[in-house]
Amino acid sequence: MDISVRHMNLTNDNQNITKGIATICIDEVFNIEGVTVKRSKEDKLYVQLPQRSYYDKETQEKRYKDACYPTTKEVREQISEVVLESYYEKLEERENAKEDNQKKTKKSVKSKTKEEKVEEQEEEETL
Repeated sequence: MDISVRHMNLTNDNQNITKGIATICIDEVFNIEGVTVKRSKEDKLYVQLPQRSYYDKETQEKRYKDACYPTTKEVREQISEVVLESYYEKLEERENAKEDNQKKTKKSVKSKTKEEKVEEQEEEETL
């Protein structure tokens, strides 16, 4: 079975337990949207397939039920592995982009400083 991640979006809120939301594709014929990467209370990441909410008739409490689920443990593990791998890749891309932006910012600050020094020298020479 071929399972791939079509899209992975990371959340920006560090306090949120949801860390990413993905769309996966199974055998290039079936998409599942709303696959989430979440942080557990023990600070471990896990993958949760889409759920729908409903209200219990007896207690009137809001409950959740899986909208879709794998039929074997092996398929669930494969989905988790693929989604978490994509999550870590996307996280690494984000970190690299931040580093690149910081380097560009530092370079522009340095070049401005050099330009300012040249301008100051020219002003001193004219005085």
